[in-house]
Amino acid sequence: MTSAQLDPASAINDRVGLDRAYQDERKVFMTGDTLFVAGTSSIGDVLDDIALPFNLTRGTQRYIDAERVLAANPKIRRVVGHSLGGAVSLELQRAHPELKSRTYGAPVMSMTPGERYRSLGDPVSILDFRAQKSLPNSPNPHSYQDLAENVVNTPGAGVGAGSYDVAGITHAYR
Repeated sequence: MTSAQLDPASAINDRVGLDRAYQDERKVFMTGDTLFVAGTSSIGDVLDDIALPFNLTRGTQRYIDAERVLAANPKIRRVVGHSLGGAVSLELQRAHPELKSRTYGAPVMSMTPGERYRSLGDPVSILDFRAQKSLPNSPNPHSYQDLAENVVNTPGAGVGAGSYDVAGITHAYR
């Protein structure tokens, strides 16, 4: 029996995954083969935000927490993040080239294309020149809710919600 048969993963949209990450104590949420990483939500995160322009993302608490989840879950193939979580997602992708990332309102300076989204008028992601841009539908142009509403994450083939397969052996955890 495979992990997908034992514990099937269902598709969720990015807004739901990010909402759950913001609700989590560590601000990370994993389902299927996707890790969702929340943005700034505490005074400690504000201090970590200062490290981002100096290429010190790996030293932030959010990166450390996301890296722990990634290390414990070998089935993760995609990282989705908002704001600080977007910077963490991109840094995780640099450290683990097999990962794919998707960001919303990431505080990065970039001219390279990627799966990145931002609202026009968002001061946090203003230097992400190649992000896909759209008009904000809410008073907060830095919100991910509108941008991530219709982006659906479908787990890869053979991926269980809380389990994974390695060398023909199904590993389940919760």
